[in-house]
Amino acid sequence: MGVKNSLISVSIAIILLCSVSGYSFASSAEIKSVMKIQRASGYILLINYETHEKWTDNIIFKVYCKFSEGEFTFASASLNNIKQGWHKTEVEIPDIMKKRYGSLREYRIELYCKGILINMKSGY
Repeated sequence: MGVKNSLISVSIAIILLCSVSGYSFASSAEIKSVMKIQRASGYILLINYETHEKWTDNIIFKVYCKFSEGEFTFASASLNNIKQGWHKTEVEIPDIMKKRYGSLREYRIELYCKGILINMKSGY
């Protein structure tokens, strides 16, 4: 019971320090919308996101796809030197994935900043 209380106390202290210092990963960027488009060459996921800091580094999008016959996961390259404001990116899922796994049923986009999950959007 003493270890559990110590862990809770340390967690609360870290949260308070982060909120007092103004340092928060959650405020650095967020996904505003995701749209799935089906084309002859496969699927395209259009992602609109916003960054809140003057400059943002180490952003990664991780994509989970659930097809009718299987699942697939992949991540984008790390994005750096992103200026504050609205941005767009797209993730292409090639037609070969559709041929191998069937049609795309569900997807989830996770946004990581400096290795920490800060935002997520799902779609069907």
